[in-house]
Amino acid sequence: MKHYINQVESKDVKPGEILLNQTLTANLLLFVSSGVLLIRTQKDKPEIEVEEGHFILLPAGTSQMATAVTASHIIYIQAGPLSEMIVNDPEWNPERPVVLPILPALAHTLRQIEYYQKEIYYKFN
Repeated sequence: MKHYINQVESKDVKPGEILLNQTLTANLLLFVSSGVLLIRTQKDKPEIEVEEGHFILLPAGTSQMATAVTASHIIYIQAGPLSEMIVNDPEWNPERPVVLPILPALAHTLRQIEYYQKEIYYKFN
């Protein structure tokens, strides 16, 4: 993923595929609908594993590398102002992002967003 122009993108990735290797210009929410990802935030820090049904907020201004361990379905959301409450919290540590579960209501909302995007894509193509 070189650029994420849209606010929301989804992608299917193969095992071993690098899906993110850049310095982020905005906060990025990375949802793992299926599969497993490894996130490396800094060369000297341990990798963070994000399993199916979980997500992570990656902070702007940090170099990130995400690699698929297994075949995976990923949803990216450019978080922007949505994440300001989190990153402005004094306990937020951008060097060690936390992996959180995708709650059922959020999973349902993500499926609806993907469905809507596919509908729009087919209408314009």
